[in-house]
Amino acid sequence: MLSRLIANRESSRVVYGRAWREARDKVLGMIDNGYQLITIVGRPGSGKTHIALNICESIRQNWLCLYTDASTLQGRDLRHLVYGAIRDSWGEVDRLRSMVKDRAVKAAKRFIKARYDELLRSAFEYPVEAITLMHDLSNEVGLRGVVLTIDEGALSQDDESMWQYTSALHALRNIAPKLGGLRVISTMLPDVVDRIAKIDPPLFEILLLGIVNLPDYVTAEDAKEVLGESLTQMLAEVIEQVPLTMRQLICISAFRDLAKCGISGVEVHVE
Repeated sequence: MLSRLIANRESSRVVYGRAWREARDKVLGMIDNGYQLITIVGRPGSGKTHIALNICESIRQNWLCLYTDASTLQGRDLRHLVYGAIRDSWGEVDRLRSMVKDRAVKAAKRFIKARYDELLRSAFEYPVEAITLMHDLSNEVGLRGVVLTIDEGALSQDDESMWQYTSALHALRNIAPKLGGLRVISTMLPDVVDRIAKIDPPLFEILLLGIVNLPDYVTAEDAKEVLGESLTQMLAEVIEQVPLTMRQLICISAFRDLAKCGISGVEVHVE
């Protein structure tokens, strides 16, 4: 519930904490330098979704960024992931349609006239073709390509969908050489990365080339930046004693309620 309150497109426009900004900038650099498979790794609450959404906002002038919350999908295979990307980023897809229409791009009439449900069905039935179409049309209108951002931070190492997800990553990796402007960003828990290392060493070796790790907990300096004058001495002492995730820190800033932010047994007044 907490992640849904904090991690959204509006609140993610600002990235707090030096280490988190460095991680964001590293991912942006990887996108520019041609890394086609990038993985943001962090524990629950470390800010994976926040960073992913911020990246999409940061690059939208030059890229078509399709973000999907994979935890809401019925499956983790390529069909469901591409379907989710179209569904969750419909505003960006519609923006591409407007750009294509304004530039009178040939062979795009069906894409422009297709209804929402028709595009979703097509994405589900023909995921590779859907990604290829988005990629090619993005290039046609002057964008650099497509950044498919899969927020998969809820997947655990024991999840039955693990095989589906690794197969989908392989499928995306296989089509990437043909689509020079395709980038895939995935968020993962550390134990999922460890599991992939055991069950799929070739994929793990590829992931290692583009892994960006987020800190587990915030520092006192992070708290000072986020809370500003609201950081009382008592709260600063609590932060020194009780490890806080970035999600909890942003929650405290937003709601001024420690209990609501998952911190129990502590009596502290937040200004």
